[in-house]
Amino acid sequence: NLFMNVAEQTGAVLQNTSMSVNIKERLDFSCAIFDAEGFLVANAPHVPVHLGAMGESVRTVLNNRRGTLKPGDVVALNNPFNGGTHLPDVTVITPVFDEAGRNIMFFVGSRGHHADIGGITPGSTPPLSRTLEEEGVVIDDFLLVDGGQFREAELRTLLLGAKYPARSPDVNIADIKAQVAANEKGVQELQRVVALYGWPTVSA
Repeated sequence: NLFMNVAEQTGAVLQNTSMSVNIKERLDFSCAIFDAEGFLVANAPHVPVHLGAMGESVRTVLNNRRGTLKPGDVVALNNPFNGGTHLPDVTVITPVFDEAGRNIMFFVGSRGHHADIGGITPGSTPPLSRTLEEEGVVIDDFLLVDGGQFREAELRTLLLGAKYPARSPDVNIADIKAQVAANEKGVQELQRVVALYGWPTVSA
């Protein structure tokens, strides 16, 4: 219940800080907590269909960046070959480090359905697409926040640089910032739980 409550708090932050109707009003998002190996610990009852593959996204980030992730890093991806669903579902993943900043204790993940991520039709779910790029901008293990610095210029370049670019990059960036904020709430709450109960108890 404690872990589920943390996931619910991250979802509340995401709903309150997002911009698009999809996330703020339709509540088409999910938030969850994963262990240090990327396996699901707890999720809030948002849109559970998101969660079947989200662990694969976390494990992709872990496999690609194990040993290089540091406190303040956040990674984004939507690639369905790496645990994504369809491209409008963008997953934002934040590692939770111990007090020394050396070891990863958890990951916090949030997946939000963006109103548009490019592609050959508005809404990024084209029925006649034959390639992945025709569905929209592919984001694959993209370092979104580097040691606490949000890489907005690089993200905007990614959103606008695809063959079929995002139509409303400002909205995408606003919603992604909301996902980063939601994850940060999860990080803070999990660190508070560890401080309160001790890592041996929480880990067990």
